[in-house]
Amino acid sequence: MAQHDYNIANQTASSARTDINNALAAIVSNNSGTSAPSSTFANQWWYDTTNNKLYFRNEGNTAWIELGQLDQVNNKFFSSGTPSGAVMNFAQSTAPTGWLKANGQLISRATYASLFSAIGTTYGAGDGTTTFKVPDLRGEFVRGWDDSRGVDTGRSLGSLQSWAIENITGVLSYVAETWNYHGIADGVFTKQTGFSAPRTPDNTDSSPAGQITFDASTQVQTSTETRPRNVALLYCIKI
Repeated sequence: MAQHDYNIANQTASSARTDINNALAAIVSNNSGTSAPSSTFANQWWYDTTNNKLYFRNEGNTAWIELGQLDQVNNKFFSSGTPSGAVMNFAQSTAPTGWLKANGQLISRATYASLFSAIGTTYGAGDGTTTFKVPDLRGEFVRGWDDSRGVDTGRSLGSLQSWAIENITGVLSYVAETWNYHGIADGVFTKQTGFSAPRTPDNTDSSPAGQITFDASTQVQTSTETRPRNVALLYCIKI
């Protein structure tokens, strides 16, 4: 780690040599340190050793531009082109560097300041002061927010919507005394005969009757939930 103000003052030759070597060390190490250099210049590099992030000074010398994060363990670099709060699927069981599992966990507002700035308390306020909650997307299908289009009305960003299916209908015909002989059941309805039941107001007629059953599995695949065909992947959120 090395940083320098790049100001070589009048001094002895030996001290000047040391000062110049320190300045060169700062240059070749990208001004690495736990905090930003005290002396800044346009188009200057800075490597943040605390968070393993690489920054570049803008041409106006007014702010640092975050370029990406380095994984020093696995020798990988992750570009900061993806903004905090972005959600992506990953074909692995662990979150990559720079990401968190979108599993509803509570995290620090200070440690993950960029993410907190992006999503705030939309998915949970945590303890109300020091933590907040990331979205919990485990086992969920994500639907595009309606945003005033009028297709999925009454929804706010990040709101949970329970399962539902469109109404299923069928037709029963000739439901009368002639059911056993002429009754018709279609679609999810099944005709069953061989039952006896009174069919007249004074209960004097007990000729064969029938009943109707409803079972969607006779027409479609069924389960304990309504779902489309799918593949399970890991949802993660950019910090």
